[in-house]
Amino acid sequence: MTRIVRRHAMRVLNATDIDAVSRHRLCCAAMIPNRQPSPVDCPDPLTRAPRVTVAGTAERARLHLAPLALQGAVTAVILRDTRGAALTDAQRLSHFPASPLVCLSWFQGLDAGFVERTAGGVRWRPCGAAVMLSGSQSRPTVGWAPTTGRAGMLCVPADVARTLFGVDVAAVHDRFVPAREVLDADWWPLLDALLDAPDDAATLAALECHMADRWRTLQGRALSFPSLRRFGRHWVERLAWQAHQWRRTHSPRQVERRIMAHSGRSLRQWQTLVKTEGVFFTARERYESGLPVDWAELAHDEGFADQAHLCRAVKRITGFSPNDFARRFAEDESFWLYRIWM
Repeated sequence: MTRIVRRHAMRVLNATDIDAVSRHRLCCAAMIPNRQPSPVDCPDPLTRAPRVTVAGTAERARLHLAPLALQGAVTAVILRDTRGAALTDAQRLSHFPASPLVCLSWFQGLDAGFVERTAGGVRWRPCGAAVMLSGSQSRPTVGWAPTTGRAGMLCVPADVARTLFGVDVAAVHDRFVPAREVLDADWWPLLDALLDAPDDAATLAALECHMADRWRTLQGRALSFPSLRRFGRHWVERLAWQAHQWRRTHSPRQVERRIMAHSGRSLRQWQTLVKTEGVFFTARERYESGLPVDWAELAHDEGFADQAHLCRAVKRITGFSPNDFARRFAEDESFWLYRIWM
């Protein structure tokens, strides 16, 4: 309240006013996806372009696990720097999977946006802000930028986004919203620090500086996720346990509504997402070991009814069949995120 009074010195806001401000902020955020697209021409989201490798240079995309002080709060930090890289329009595409994570993304020196296929053809929708917050995603997305630059992505579990950042995870499910529209002003110094960070070390230091004390105060202790592969299973196990506790005092329908409000999607959807991600990790391990990939066998091992069930799940998360996804994973520049994650 002190902060609100300071920013509006001519008037003291009461609870009704604050509710109105909150509703206005959410309404503004809701209108973002409906803005008119930029006239900038963009490639078709299915356009293929080969991976770009330059001997003797550092990897353009890197994945960092959580700093020690942020274990349990941060799943991963993804950083990509394409400055100085001669990328074609198609090589500046980026494919992102459906995901249970809430992400804070920032862009330095580039105007990032999303490519969409509509009845009127392919269009590019720019984000319109240098820092965006996205909720869990039930479908794959394709990003694109007309220039090169540096970008980062902070990935956190949905429950951390709710308790640490104060985000209504159900309200941002399947959405991308300017971060300053939904995060309290106390978090804006973090957003500024991320935009000012010149390299990976400075980015990680900024995250630790602005988040560690709050996380320690909130959590009381640091939880540890031993690996990215384990993270998804750990999260779903905790969600299933919470659902089990709620069933003692609530009807099945009430439990379903609570799970949706708590996490943005149903428990069954979370379980399918985690099972499918397990297939990706196993397929990569077999590929790197020189072993053939048997999709029917993988479907059985990961708990799918059959291969067709697995194929539907993979397409729902990535937008591609397992075979098409495997080819693009190995060959296409736009699949860089999958390669550093798995």
